[in-house]
Amino acid sequence: MSGTFSQEYVAVYDLLYDTKDYGAEAAFVLDRLNKANSPPLNTLLDIGSGTGRHAHLFANQGLTVQGVDLSEKMVALATQRSTGQRTASAVQFMQGDVRSLRLLRTFDAAAALFHVFSYLTVTADLEAALRQIRRHLPREAPFLFDYWYAEAVHRDGVARREREAENDAWHVHRLTEPVLEAKNDLVRVNFHVTATEKKTGSVHRWHEEHPMRYFDPAFLEAKLSLHGFKTVTHGEWLTKGPPQAGELGAYVLAVAV
Repeated sequence: MSGTFSQEYVAVYDLLYDTKDYGAEAAFVLDRLNKANSPPLNTLLDIGSGTGRHAHLFANQGLTVQGVDLSEKMVALATQRSTGQRTASAVQFMQGDVRSLRLLRTFDAAAALFHVFSYLTVTADLEAALRQIRRHLPREAPFLFDYWYAEAVHRDGVARREREAENDAWHVHRLTEPVLEAKNDLVRVNFHVTATEKKTGSVHRWHEEHPMRYFDPAFLEAKLSLHGFKTVTHGEWLTKGPPQAGELGAYVLAVAV
């Protein structure tokens, strides 16, 4: 499994994604989860919780949230960010691997956002993750995750991109160079990052590779069924329509059976 972020990348992660609409995403996910679930949701397992931004937005809607992330650095940052927030008492974060997670409790729903499942590049890891998530959900509890949609990669590939961002502490430039491995349904996303600390003028340069798997909905549906889930719907991310070849982001909503 890929997905362990470097200490340098964690330090500038929120800055690089400061234009991401976490509020719209959290509202979309809760709307989908609630529509698949009859009783009101009270607890949520947030897999790949990162720096905790989705978790606190879920908590703002009255949920108690358990965040789990593979990266200890992300967990430390999320825990630090909770200090003083109104929702701090409703959110907890822990380091954990979704493939072997055992919390000895169940949740009303689960979500894995920002392409957590695309980091599961080996089918055995994907299946292990589904087994462990199912163990943490009662029957009929909903589970949603987003993923890279295969038809979009087949049609358009994944483009080379550049991004610059800055705040009071950092100026960051990131060059993203993807390499397609079609035989493995995989894109190797290479990040070349230059980050300058404004206070000291120190310049940090590094490269890291994030292998990302893309999926066909039928494949995911079969794996979900094999490990105790019934698929409710596949859709384009943040819309109510089906996945589209022109849009990389998709999601699947399933319920435990």
